[in-house]
Amino acid sequence: MELNMEQKISLSDVANYLDAVGVQFMATIGLDGKPKVRPMQYMVMEDEKLWFCTNSKKDVYAELQVNPSVELCGCKLEKEEIATPWIRFSAEAVFEERQDIRDAIIEKSAIVNELYRNMRDNPIFKVFYLKDIDGWMTNLGNVKGLEQRAEFAKPVHFRF
Repeated sequence: MELNMEQKISLSDVANYLDAVGVQFMATIGLDGKPKVRPMQYMVMEDEKLWFCTNSKKDVYAELQVNPSVELCGCKLEKEEIATPWIRFSAEAVFEERQDIRDAIIEKSAIVNELYRNMRDNPIFKVFYLKDIDGWMTNLGNVKGLEQRAEFAKPVHFRF
């Protein structure tokens, strides 16, 4: 995804970029009060929301029940490394019981399909969306404190 300063990023652009990256990293506040970072994969966009999933037996689920604030970061290194775009945003996780979203995620994700295809209504399979998304898309060549280079896109702020 090429960026320019005038560009406005849509939620669909964010979803498409997260799909292209594959795996992102989500930070939460652990039950011990310390930050926890783990791989997480964006799953589907439905109702103008970015949906994810987890298992209610995992620590991340317990953490998000106590403090739903998250930060997500992702990039996929390009051949020209310094031009690699990357994304980072904060948001709040909202859990909702949605069988249609669970089904869509099972159909999209090979790993979720492998785990839950025969247990679509298993109560430990939880879905959540992110609200109050506030973030930036930029590239590895844009570094604060260094001379700005014209060939690199400037950071683009987005809020949904």
